[in-house]
Amino acid sequence: SLKTATFEGGAWRDSGEGPGSTEGRFMPWLTIRDQNAGLCDDVRRIRGHPLVPDDIPVYGYVYDVKTGRLAEVPQASRLGRPRG
Repeated sequence: SLKTATFEGGAWRDSGEGPGSTEGRFMPWLTIRDQNAGLCDDVRRIRGHPLVPDDIPVYGYVYDVKTGRLAEVPQASRLGRPRG
């Protein structure tokens, strides 16, 4: 298998082994500690954006990369309910 990244000092780093660019070594790879809370923040931001009509629902789902399934986050979907 190709080794293209390592986790060092709490951040992902491009190891430079394998195809592609090594430019990733300069990027601070951040992880999301609480996906549900992050998703709720995103839905809140989208719901409150002036270009998103009040009558359009915004749903919150998390994609599971292992299973390929979407899991709805009920709190995020509640936050994205249409207004009015």
